[in-house]
Amino acid sequence: MVSLAEALGTPYDFGYLRRTDYPDMIVLTCRRLPLALKLPAVVFRAENVLMLDCSKRHPSRVFSLLLLLSLLSLAASANAADKPAKPASRDGHPIVAGFERFHAGGADAAKGGRLLLGELNCISCHRPETSQEPRLQRKQAPILDGVGNRVRRSYLRKYLRDPKAIKPGSTMPDLLAGLPEAERGQTIEALVHFLASTGTLRQGRPDIKSIALGKQLFHQVGCVACHGTRDNAGNAAKLLSTSVPLGDLRAKYSLLSLAAFLENPHTVRPSGRMPGILTNQEAKQVANYLLQGVGFVDAAQNMTYAYYEGTWDHLPDFTKMKPLATGRAAGFELSVARRPGDFALRFEGYLPIERAGDYRFHLSSDDGSKLFLDDKLVVANDGVHAPSTASGVVKLTKGVHKLGASVFNAGGGVELRVDLEGPGMGRQDVTPLVILTPKGNPKRPVKTVDPKDDDDFAIQPELATKGRELFTSIGCASCHQLSIDKKSLASSLKASPLAKLASEGGCLAQEPAKGLPRYALSAAQRGALAAAIKTPTPAARPSHEDVIARTMTTLNCYACHQRDKVGGIEESINSLFATTQPEMGEEARIPPPLTGVGAKIRPDYLKQIFNQGSRDRPYMLTHMPRFGEANVPGLAEAFDALDKVDPVAKVTFKEPLSRVKAEARTMVGAQSLGCVKCHTFAGHKAEGVQGIDMLLMTRRLKHDWFYRYLLDPQKLRPGTRMPTAWTNGVTVLTDVLGGSTAEQIDAIWIYLQDGGKAALPRGLNKHYIPLIPDKEAIVYRNFLEGSGSRAIGVGYPEKANLAFDANELRLALLWQGAFIDAARHWTDRGVGYEPPLGDNPVHLPTGVAFAKLSKDDEAWPAKSAKDLGYKFRGYRTTTDERPTFLYSCGDVRIEDFPNGVASKPNPSIRRTLALTAEQPVDNFWLRAAVADKIETTKEKGVYRINGEWTMKIDSATAPRIRKSGGKTELLVPVRFQDGKARIVQEFVW
Repeated sequence: MVSLAEALGTPYDFGYLRRTDYPDMIVLTCRRLPLALKLPAVVFRAENVLMLDCSKRHPSRVFSLLLLLSLLSLAASANAADKPAKPASRDGHPIVAGFERFHAGGADAAKGGRLLLGELNCISCHRPETSQEPRLQRKQAPILDGVGNRVRRSYLRKYLRDPKAIKPGSTMPDLLAGLPEAERGQTIEALVHFLASTGTLRQGRPDIKSIALGKQLFHQVGCVACHGTRDNAGNAAKLLSTSVPLGDLRAKYSLLSLAAFLENPHTVRPSGRMPGILTNQEAKQVANYLLQGVGFVDAAQNMTYAYYEGTWDHLPDFTKMKPLATGRAAGFELSVARRPGDFALRFEGYLPIERAGDYRFHLSSDDGSKLFLDDKLVVANDGVHAPSTASGVVKLTKGVHKLGASVFNAGGGVELRVDLEGPGMGRQDVTPLVILTPKGNPKRPVKTVDPKDDDDFAIQPELATKGRELFTSIGCASCHQLSIDKKSLASSLKASPLAKLASEGGCLAQEPAKGLPRYALSAAQRGALAAAIKTPTPAARPSHEDVIARTMTTLNCYACHQRDKVGGIEESINSLFATTQPEMGEEARIPPPLTGVGAKIRPDYLKQIFNQGSRDRPYMLTHMPRFGEANVPGLAEAFDALDKVDPVAKVTFKEPLSRVKAEARTMVGAQSLGCVKCHTFAGHKAEGVQGIDMLLMTRRLKHDWFYRYLLDPQKLRPGTRMPTAWTNGVTVLTDVLGGSTAEQIDAIWIYLQDGGKAALPRGLNKHYIPLIPDKEAIVYRNFLEGSGSRAIGVGYPEKANLAFDANELRLALLWQGAFIDAARHWTDRGVGYEPPLGDNPVHLPTGVAFAKLSKDDEAWPAKSAKDLGYKFRGYRTTTDERPTFLYSCGDVRIEDFPNGVASKPNPSIRRTLALTAEQPVDNFWLRAAVADKIETTKEKGVYRINGEWTMKIDSATAPRIRKSGGKTELLVPVRFQDGKARIVQEFVW
């Protein structure tokens, strides 16, 4: 049956309606016609219905219908750069999304054929010439190492018998189609036994609570763009012509194996056609949604366990402890623990070994673990750590060996897994192989099963051996990697090179001969492959445009992204792309267009996105998946080479960089340009919509694009809600940085480049209560960042500020500009340490400031002021509230008067220390500075600290620079005369 659109050559998906209420109208339904398509004037459109009046102009209904379709076809050619393909008929042909979207209607058949040569794995058998390889992107077939660990044996049998019956649209051909039934059945059984010998499927207990979350994730994170929608039960619902069917997932996977695949698809499918898009927890939720109703049988109790509680950094000695509980477990059943942390478990069982030899064990855990064979340590993965794996090798004889594994958890997540590999065994989970006693497991009720569907049949070694031979001889190894004893099986099948192929017959025949794979190709696919074979592949390396188009087509990037008016989300699933911030409009829910992306995103960051994925837009529920950098060769470079913005002239600042950053910090704050009203900053939420975090910008964006975007957002991103403060290049902040637009924009860039070290913008928090010293100082006692729990902050009208640590009796922190935002402490419960509100913080040495040393090279005391017997005696203030801190160090009393000083280009702090002692005191010192580098200058008493700021010291005795504890210290000797001493420090920065 041929559709109207297919028969008449128009690319859209039409259906004919007979409408009795419109007797004089030709009426068509259209599911895929773009809204932006310009239609002929004689055509009326209402939502998804098109009508042509034929009562007077065209009395012949057939002629009118032909005219309407012809007009639409012409309109499509004139208006649509993205030529939608005719819908797939779902006749069983392999589904390659890029081909279905761009080539199934016959457009550029040779290019479509080259796409299929890679996606159908033709070039795995038919080797292309070296000069052709850059133009052909081969999709590696799934890696079958350990396939028995993840796929049901009954599924392997069904799939090999008829791949497209159990997985419609599969690109896997039927290799056995031409064999007599008896030979076909024997071949399938041998292959199934061989593949099943690579491991044992692990079951997982269903989690009903995860189903609803899994459904939501599947339909929001982007799965529907490639696979179509699914109903409440997890079954396929709406499939587009480009949708890649998932097949019978319940027949194929267990919950654990599907979750593992969804979390790390590239371990099995390294070519990136299935990208990684889900976290560990998300993968489990989606697996539970897709596998609703899957059968689950509790695993046999095959180990004993002992449970302990305590706090450890390493595994304890269990021989010296009594367990709180013991029992039997089905594998490493960590759920027997009675609390989430501070516990340990010890498991024991027996491992039967059929062949003597060297066996490698892989021990994965969080936190520490150890593995024993016959009470001898084989692998140690001890200590507190995130999930990690350690390995070890042991020689085992044929027979039963005692196996023990222990793990402890200090808090957070807990994991324990043991894999093994050895003679005739690929890497697999050890759990299903372990037995409770040397004689086996307790007997369980016998279940009645269909022998052909049984997943637990005994593997016959002779069949497995035959299956291994067939795997290499009939073509499986040409496409699939399968390693035995760490050696990949090589195909013995020989096929003609690509250049020698005929453009008809062979695999392209509608019914291929015996011994040839049957792909069930559609007519369009056969035609495209024939065109690719007849048309020599260009020998020249592909252009940047070719690299982008090929990669985006191959990896189906066009399903979500548009570039140069090609691709983008198909209309029927558009509504499924959602956002947490609907007020931000389309840019908050639709994946961004890639037109000009090379001018916008730094190449290194693009590569990071391709390799690791990205969730930089927290408001967008669709995730940018990870494809693996190896699967996008040259893509970042191609974007970078093609996309440009006008270069920006270098800016030279008249102010010091510290002042430039301070101005930028004010500009992005709530009381100026208000950037933080719409953008998060270092994870701090904005008041309104939660735009992309500002600290990501200099890591993600190119400087020139950032500059041009701030000048004119609509030019680079039409439709964006981002405003500009520099309309026509003119600033609204005429008193900032001399009113220079260039300096203001570059100042913001430089400020953001500080990343996590950048001081928070002013007014970032919802509650903003700045304390502003005007005619007198402000003393603020509270928890201040870097100054301890008994901090005393002092803000001076001169815009120089400090924090004194009353616990350690030290000047702890200096900064310039604004003083303190008291909102944290004056609202709600007032919990937490408040950072300075201003800029250019200088952190001074921790520990006490004064000490008595018995000798010149004695280390500075590490004890606290309290342990040293020092005492804080409060403070007194001047008439304008400037404090003098009072404290004693043994017999020495100190009056510490720091003060703000107005100076240029920045204010400074001058500190006057007046010391008195009733008794003579020797070897008493002030530690003025501690740094990596302290240098003298030409000016007497002036020292350069780390090359960043300056300290001036006026004292009776010259200071001394010394090395101590890997640092440089500046010590000032205190010399008393008539029981008094005076030291003046000035901090200039």
